[in-house]
Amino acid sequence: MKTVCIKTISEDKIIFLIDRIEKINSNICISNYRFKTYDNLIVHYLEKENTNEFYDNISNALKELIEKFYEEKIIEKYIEKNYFYLGILEKNYIFEITKKVLELPENKIGYKRKLLKELIKSYLLENKKIIIEGFVNFRLKQYRELLERIVEVSVFSYLDLITF
Repeated sequence: MKTVCIKTISEDKIIFLIDRIEKINSNICISNYRFKTYDNLIVHYLEKENTNEFYDNISNALKELIEKFYEEKIIEKYIEKNYFYLGILEKNYIFEITKKVLELPENKIGYKRKLLKELIKSYLLENKKIIIEGFVNFRLKQYRELLERIVEVSVFSYLDLITF
């Protein structure tokens, strides 16, 4: 049996994860407890075989959570920090272009999704628990750098549009 404990300070994130994990067609058991600061989602995989599939499924659920709850905030902070000299309207255009790039089909922007999933999976293979907020802030350097490159491409696209 394999167990993963997912900790977060947000009930919305727990509900999101429960919804995603319950859709997994694996032999799993889910429990949700609140201890002091964190909501804890504990996922038990009851089989001894196919543990790789279990970690893939949990990684996919966490990837979707990070994309839904954190990705735009990471992008907004990067734009604000590195393009502070631009006006609000220009920052909004860059943000919208970046969102459009991120909405491209899997075959166009699949590397971002694959990278995020692999970072999560490799962490889960070495650790039994994951604190979502800490993981996003301190363990996703490669993912953040990729988002930064996507923002930079969006800035160049924006500059091409206004000079056209």
